[in-house]
Amino acid sequence: MKEKELPLEKSLYRLFEITPVPIALSFPDGKLEYVNPALKRMLGYEGDEIYSNEVTITHLDDIHVNAGIRKKLTQNPFVPMQIEKRYQHKLGHTVFVQLNIVAQADNDNLIKRYISQLIDLTTIKKSDAAEILLNHLVNKSNDAIYVVEPEYGQILNCNQLAHQRLGYNKDELLKLSVSDLNSKFDIKAKWNEHSKQIKLAGNIVIESTHTRKDGTKLPIEASISFIEFNQTGYLLAIVRDISRRKQKELEALELANLDPLTKLPNRRILENKLDILFKKAKEKNTLIAFFFIDLDHFKLINDSHGHSVGDEILVGTANRLKHCIRGSDIVTRMGGDEFLVVISGVKEHSSIKVMADKLQEEFTSPFKVQAHLIAVKASIGVSVYSNNNGEAHTLIQLADEAMYEAKKELGTSIYYI
Repeated sequence: MKEKELPLEKSLYRLFEITPVPIALSFPDGKLEYVNPALKRMLGYEGDEIYSNEVTITHLDDIHVNAGIRKKLTQNPFVPMQIEKRYQHKLGHTVFVQLNIVAQADNDNLIKRYISQLIDLTTIKKSDAAEILLNHLVNKSNDAIYVVEPEYGQILNCNQLAHQRLGYNKDELLKLSVSDLNSKFDIKAKWNEHSKQIKLAGNIVIESTHTRKDGTKLPIEASISFIEFNQTGYLLAIVRDISRRKQKELEALELANLDPLTKLPNRRILENKLDILFKKAKEKNTLIAFFFIDLDHFKLINDSHGHSVGDEILVGTANRLKHCIRGSDIVTRMGGDEFLVVISGVKEHSSIKVMADKLQEEFTSPFKVQAHLIAVKASIGVSVYSNNNGEAHTLIQLADEAMYEAKKELGTSIYYI
């Protein structure tokens, strides 16, 4: 700074010293005349070291920009310029700057100096880059992402996948609340409890279902976090489509608990259901009937027509038996060509005979398999649980024995024991 300066210039220099905005004054040849403390801080310099001839504050790749700026200001000295350029920090890294520069002329309209104001764009560019990256990642995410208002469950924002997966456009989805997607939260008290639980835990993971626009259900897994932004609470939900996983679980369950050919429940499911039926029968003093069914001369069918035809007859038998029973009853394949039907809640023995006849009637019409009509008969053995007269295993054995008695007695297809 010069020792002798006009009062106005002194006042300006004092103002430059205290302003947080980086300011530089430079001579027409580009050499620095004055740099205020804010600019020194921005570029990492202290004291007067920035004035050294060894120091170049403009990024080396942008030196040519300075010549262009001076040329334009020489041609139009009273027209300020605004341009983005790069500066070099003392430590070597690049600082992106918006340069606002104007020329100061003397009484002869010759350029006396350039006055520059610098705005650090590094933080802004990083923020913009972060927002671009965030938006890209959010919209390209394999998971649906929701921002939800905690008190009422209103959906405030979502990524592209969230609304597309549910069949909405974004504007439509942002008019909905969580209860529109999950009827479990139709009751406000349930939503309040759910929201409170998330806030206390910070994060929870749940499995649930969402309802699409067309009414179909989508199984989902949601990781839900409570976050605060600008002193306001929000719920952030990362929601994953688990349809494939659920399908695989279902297939695994079927493989473990269903007969692979007929898709009838296996013995494990049978035992679990029988426990329930026996408890109810004891409570209500009702009967349980066991019908053990064996297809007659099934080996001959296999030998004559092949095992693929035999398999189709077994599947057809399963379907006919299922057609006879109620949802609360049981039909299972015991192995080979043997089936078991269990009906519960029976009050009269006469009802058991009606059911036996109904089962037998299913074998009066032939099975149509691969363009063949094949007559199939069945032998049925019946045992009945009444007044604690036995447990399930024993009653199944008795029904099995009764079935063999039916096979022995010519013309008899049903035998009661």
